[in-house]
Parts: sequence; structure tokens; C-alpha cells
Amino acid sequence: MSAQAAPTPTTDPTLKSPLVRVEDLVKHFPAGTGLFGRQVVHAVDGVSLAIQSGETLGLVGESGCGKSTLGRVIVRLQPATSGHVYFKDTDLTKVRGEKLRRTRKDIQMIFQ
Repeated sequence: MSAQAAPTPTTDPTLKSPLVRVEDLVKHFPAGTGLFGRQVVHAVDGVSLAIQSGETLGLVGESGCGKSTLGRVIVRLQPATSGHVYFKDTDLTKVRGEKLRRTRKDIQMIFQ
């Protein structure tokens, strides 16, 4: 019995990496102390998504469910507790200073 080589995977040139990719994004806020210690609000908890160039994304949900917080964390108006946000394959959670200011010019968000 002889084994045949697996076919070489081909890359579709029309498939591009997403313009925006969010991986397991988390944002928690301290909410004071209670009977059992420090309380935490889980505003965004484990969100992942991908947006291709030319796509538009609308977030819909109940009041207070984290829509605006998610947007603010994606554009780095608020820091993420954990997770990653990639814009053009650059991890925005690690970008600082002038590079962050330049990148913000390319990202826009419309709040409610």
C-alpha cells in the first residue's frame, strides 16, 4: 500500500484578510464594593467579529448591553480588559502614541 501526497492547498487571491478583526474582546468596569467585595460590570465579554473592506456593521441590542462600549474599545477610546483588535492586520491593543493617532484617522464610528 502506498500513500499519496495530499493536494497542495491553494490560496484564493480574491480572499483578503478582514479590514477589522476582533478576537475575544473583553471590557469590564469596576462598580464599587458590595457585601462580597469589589463588584465588576461585564460590559463586553468575549466578542469576536470580522469586517471586510466595504462592509458596514450595525450593532443592535437592548439599552445597556454594551454596543457603545464595544465600539469605543474597538477604536481605542477605552482600553480593553483583554482580547485583540486588528485593523489592517495591526494589533491596535498594542499601538501607542503617534501611530495610534494616525490610525484613528482611518477608523470612524457613528454613535447612537
